[in-house]
Amino acid sequence: MKSHIGKNNQALVVGPLMGPTTIIVTLMFLLPLIIFLRSSLNEFVPGQFMKSAWTLESFQNFLTDPYYLNILWRTFYISLSSTLLSLVLGFPVAYFLVRTKSKRKSIIIMLIVFPLLVGNMIRNVGWIALFSGSGLVNRWMMSIGLIQEPMQILQTPFSVIIAITNVVLPYMVLTLQSVLERIDPALEEAAYDLGASRWTVMKSIVLPLGMPGILAGTLFVFVLSMNSYTTPLVIGGPKVQMMAPALYSQITQASNWPMGAAMALILIVFTLALSLAYLMVMEKFTGKTSAAGTEVKG
Repeated sequence: MKSHIGKNNQALVVGPLMGPTTIIVTLMFLLPLIIFLRSSLNEFVPGQFMKSAWTLESFQNFLTDPYYLNILWRTFYISLSSTLLSLVLGFPVAYFLVRTKSKRKSIIIMLIVFPLLVGNMIRNVGWIALFSGSGLVNRWMMSIGLIQEPMQILQTPFSVIIAITNVVLPYMVLTLQSVLERIDPALEEAAYDLGASRWTVMKSIVLPLGMPGILAGTLFVFVLSMNSYTTPLVIGGPKVQMMAPALYSQITQASNWPMGAAMALILIVFTLALSLAYLMVMEKFTGKTSAAGTEVKG
């Protein structure tokens, strides 16, 4: 009785506080979008800030110009590659953290989280030291005879994918770990006792039960990768442009606010559409998997 009354009192206290907070957060999220939408409909006049108008010229220029479409495609390709690479690298690490009984587990988690405490620019300087013409990677390959002269590694999609993966990998590991910890180890032990191989246990138990973590981790990492700014700007340079640096350049260097605002909205809508499509596909896939599992049990 007392606990029930206590919960009601908490609801009465939290309820009035949530309303204003929700309104403030919603306004802070929507107002910039409204400003960008209005700016994207203005007319760009060279030599001036922008002319007030109601035109879709900026969107039309973006969607009909191969240069901008290539930037959008490159952003999608690099983000997808970084997401898949972080999943492949992060899943074994997360599974190890969940199942290990080592006393150094907390130290390993600290090492995984530590890169998040270092600024992106500092990490990018490290990648420059590795991938530059006189960097460690080129010097090592030349010392063992793989190449005769330095390779172009910086300002390539490969270097940008590696650098972005380095940024988003901790998020993938922590997201997967939080879900994999909910899987009862007794299920795996029972499967091993029944003669199942390690691959069978992983395919039939760990992956299906860990699918919510895979879904959340890949979606979160993909959105972060799509909106990367510092890493593609420093590592990719002018040769590997992505949407965030390109739209920032339109606003700050070309003073083309309508085009920059239009590119920002296109990036948001494109990312949101891909995320919703991914959720719908994965929901159908996980639904079929669950139904098949139910039939087998029946």
